[in-house]
Amino acid sequence: NTAMLRNVVLLCTLASASAFVGSPVAPLLRNSPAVSSVRARPLRTSVQMVDADTIQIALAATPSIAALGLVFKNSFSGSEQQTQQYVPSQADTYSPQTSMPTETEALSLARTNFKKWNDALQTKDAATVAKMYSASKLSFLPTVSPEHIKQLDATNDYFKDFVKKNPFGTITDDKVTLLDANSYLHSGMYTFELGDANNRTPVAARFSYVWEKVGNEWKIGHHHSSVRPPQPEGSSAPAQEAPAAKAAPSASAKKANPTPEAMLPVARDNFKRWNDALQTKNPKTVASLYSNSELSFLPTVSPEHIKKIDSTQEYFEAFVLKNPFGTITDDSVAVVDNGNGYLHSGMYTFELGDANNRTPVAARFSYVWEKVGNEWKIGHHHSSVRPPQPEGSSAPAQEAPAAKAAPSASAK
Repeated sequence: NTAMLRNVVLLCTLASASAFVGSPVAPLLRNSPAVSSVRARPLRTSVQMVDADTIQIALAATPSIAALGLVFKNSFSGSEQQTQQYVPSQADTYSPQTSMPTETEALSLARTNFKKWNDALQTKDAATVAKMYSASKLSFLPTVSPEHIKQLDATNDYFKDFVKKNPFGTITDDKVTLLDANSYLHSGMYTFELGDANNRTPVAARFSYVWEKVGNEWKIGHHHSSVRPPQPEGSSAPAQEAPAAKAAPSASAKKANPTPEAMLPVARDNFKRWNDALQTKNPKTVASLYSNSELSFLPTVSPEHIKKIDSTQEYFEAFVLKNPFGTITDDSVAVVDNGNGYLHSGMYTFELGDANNRTPVAARFSYVWEKVGNEWKIGHHHSSVRPPQPEGSSAPAQEAPAAKAAPSASAK
């Protein structure tokens, strides 16, 4: 730094000299007594004395050197002060970004979380399984229980019996729908191996999970599992597209998050629209309520995982002939994507058959409705016949039907 400063001073001196050498100052300096005395009295010294021309340059450069020194002083002292006061903040060292995962990442995450849930079953510890479920406004429609479970203690009670069957699940078909940055729907088919090691029985079933980020952990906010219905006689499985993750909602679609209480009437009104469409006996009218983009439909009386509108319409061609009329008996709502989507789950009863011979059928439902333009569309629908109450068991105590609290804005 010292050598650099000397070089800079010399350059400034030369610059000042060139500026003053042709000015009136130069002749005055040449005739000054000080300069004359320097010429008249040479000193005996080992230090070489400067001549008059050098003195002229130095005197002319003095104002520039003084100013330059002041600049350097302020510059160096300012830098030292900044260095002493600077402490790296968290924002300087790490700036986390909240972003939607890609389709591949979402599908991988969903399958990883399913494996964690399946591994928990292998522990044979009901509490270990139950702790993977959300403690806040849970919606759980189990495979072999007729109840709409909404509390962790009831979830724990259910798994006390289920883990005794030595269950091991394998996904055979699945789809992921990103609901927002902190939640997703994972739906499809799985097969469970049940029973002792030397006498395993496979059971084909369907699943709908809604996983949500709670702190740093993924929790199950909704789980609907049902035995896969048999293939109707004389029918064939519809052609299906390959499993895929649905495109994430765009950031531009975000808006103020409605309360669950505000969304519950919307959910019930949309269910009425769907039920009214059934009354038209027109399968195309019913199918038009479903999304034509990455649909996931697990119907009540079909073993297929329907993912296309034409297959949806084919399903309703037979179903509307049963003269179905649905009535919700228990439901809850979870708001996602800042009000651009919601999960509506619970119980409904269908009256089927001719007017003079109606048969009630108790069933469970999971709908994910999403805003497409100005219309609400069904992106996911899982409907299953309500299982019978196991012998010797009683229904677990449940809280009153309620709308689930929406994810907080800070978690977005």
